[in-house]
Amino acid sequence: MIDTSLWFLFPVGIGIATIAMMAGIGGAVLFAPFFMLVLKLDPLLALGAGLVIEFFGFSSGVIGYWRRGAINFHIVKQLIVLTVPATVVGVVLGRIFPAFVLQSLLALLLFYLAYQFLLRGKECLPKHPKHTGASAELKKEATSVATRITSFFGGLSIGMISAGLGELNEYNFLQRMKLPVATASATSVFLVAMSATIGSIFHAYFFFQEGNPTVFSRILSLLVFTVPGVITGAQFGVFLSGIINVNVMGKFIGTLFGVLGILTLFLIF
Repeated sequence: MIDTSLWFLFPVGIGIATIAMMAGIGGAVLFAPFFMLVLKLDPLLALGAGLVIEFFGFSSGVIGYWRRGAINFHIVKQLIVLTVPATVVGVVLGRIFPAFVLQSLLALLLFYLAYQFLLRGKECLPKHPKHTGASAELKKEATSVATRITSFFGGLSIGMISAGLGELNEYNFLQRMKLPVATASATSVFLVAMSATIGSIFHAYFFFQEGNPTVFSRILSLLVFTVPGVITGAQFGVFLSGIINVNVMGKFIGTLFGVLGILTLFLIF
């Protein structure tokens, strides 16, 4: 049964998706701490729900990039054989490690993102095709050993804490491989979406195995209100990214990540 008291997650979903789209990051890294801090969800449930929501958030980007022919499937073929299995392993490890380990890893990622936005002036890696316009010419790029290794750990990270692969993709594709932004964005979105899909399926499988109807009801209620909000917020993010001052936006988002990182650490103690 749907818990209508969670109606407020619809506007929250709009807000989080708007921020995530403008920042060029996956929304799970914001949803997971929100679920733990505000709804007091178990970390495993919060991270699993965040990953499912991220799948819906990325789906429109995948379709748009696919239609534009911007996804470099030559790179995808080299990395997806590492990222998807690593995601499955990450989901399993997330159920083995104690909650404080997952919360600590999430806090570290939040602090890393805060550093990127506040001190390094991180450039946005767009997650929606409207950001990049026409796709760049695709080339048969070869991935280095370092790129494959970090992609594997990115898959582990998204399985364990529902985030991390997109951030590593940004470093690999833009800085290591010097790909055009359109190609980097499209290829990253596809890889993250595939990992989010598989990770969500395995999270659902383990939840089914536990046979707790309360868990299913809770997650379904979350999705009913957040998914429409995420889809709506993604469009707002696309629109606002073109009119909001980039430097001001970066400072705000970096500060938000820092605050969330501190609050997530407080949950451990």
